[in-house]
Amino acid sequence: MPIEVPMGAISPTMESGQIVEWRVKVGDKVKEGDTLADIQTDKAVMPLESFDEGTVAVLCAQVGQDVKVGSPVLILAGKGEDAQAIAAKSGAATAAAPAPAAAEPQVKHEAQGADAPYREMTSSPTQPEISNGQGKPAATASEVHGGGRIKSSPLARKIAASAKVDLGQVPPTGPGGRVIRRDVEAFLASRPAGSAVPAPSKAAPAAKPSSAAAKRTPHSPMRKTIAARMVQAKQSAPEIHVTVDIRIDEIVSIRERLNKQLAAEKIKLSVGDFVTKGVALALRKHPGVNATYEPEAIVEHPDVNVGIAVALEGGLMVPVLHNADTLGLREIRQGSEAIVEAARKGKLTSTQLTGGTFTISNLGMYGVKAFDAILNLPQVGILAVGAGEKRPVVVGDTLQIGTVMTVTLTADHRAVDGALAAEFLRTLKGLLEEPTSMLL
Repeated sequence: MPIEVPMGAISPTMESGQIVEWRVKVGDKVKEGDTLADIQTDKAVMPLESFDEGTVAVLCAQVGQDVKVGSPVLILAGKGEDAQAIAAKSGAATAAAPAPAAAEPQVKHEAQGADAPYREMTSSPTQPEISNGQGKPAATASEVHGGGRIKSSPLARKIAASAKVDLGQVPPTGPGGRVIRRDVEAFLASRPAGSAVPAPSKAAPAAKPSSAAAKRTPHSPMRKTIAARMVQAKQSAPEIHVTVDIRIDEIVSIRERLNKQLAAEKIKLSVGDFVTKGVALALRKHPGVNATYEPEAIVEHPDVNVGIAVALEGGLMVPVLHNADTLGLREIRQGSEAIVEAARKGKLTSTQLTGGTFTISNLGMYGVKAFDAILNLPQVGILAVGAGEKRPVVVGDTLQIGTVMTVTLTADHRAVDGALAAEFLRTLKGLLEEPTSMLL
């Protein structure tokens, strides 16, 4: 019996995934654990693995296409089944085997585009044409001004043809500069009601856009998720913000000495590593902050898994440092570097993306003195860390110059009362101002 392979929820908040690259083709044999495709989730590019064995009969989605979680991505022929017969029954016989080497002229292969093997089952077998307004067909939707070509998906061309849109005017966001469905839809949504943008005639080049035109960037899956979660946090969780100044001269001194010892290992501790260690130990002492909020209960977690907010070009992600309270400073530095690098390369694993019980957001490297972070629901706490800077400090009856850092705890007031928030910060302040106490 044919096996439908659905789009899985690779990340916990994922609702759909976009095909970035197929790792298999029709006719390939796959086994459990094989990577079928690279998928752009709402967080990162992650592999989609097979949980079955069989022969690829049909690729149900094309590169650049969004597929909802649970919808089929491809169809496998089981043991003893005919992949081509399954493809034909699915209405995609042409996708089940490559075309003969010399059966068609080269120009037709070019007109189909590089994504022809991954065309949607509902697309037309021939490329739609767009009228040039003079009763004759203009350039096809995959052509651009001056006889050049642009990359575009079949569905994008179909929508563009129906709406009489020149794909050369649509900003691409798909892989490799490809115009995909969402690009055309975003372009149509940005036009005034009732307007039309006909394709330019080959006889005259299209007018250059005005230098004053606004730049429109369609939302990426990551940006959509960030927006939804920020609104959810502000609408559903009553926040409390508690701020404290922490003198970190001892951390600066100890860090310098330890980095000299670690130089041979090419490990360089940061002040943030001490903060992560201090936060983890404070969470162990105050489990009510190492928790998540549920409508019927507050869940205190047995493990201390600290999420580290990482700024990316298209937004931010929060990979997780698991069991941070059991790690030494060297392990925290190595672990933090590993998850930050994986986040920026889009290679985080599902383990690195899940299980967080508390989040740290550090803008100190940007010179930010203090800020309030937004909760990473369903966690009940997030710590905003500012820059360490020289400030006047009163010690007894004398005035000294000290290195001071401001941190602000944002807590879900449904779960964390002001007193608990204050106790947590008092513990953290004590650990960071006397860092050797973290060894006890």
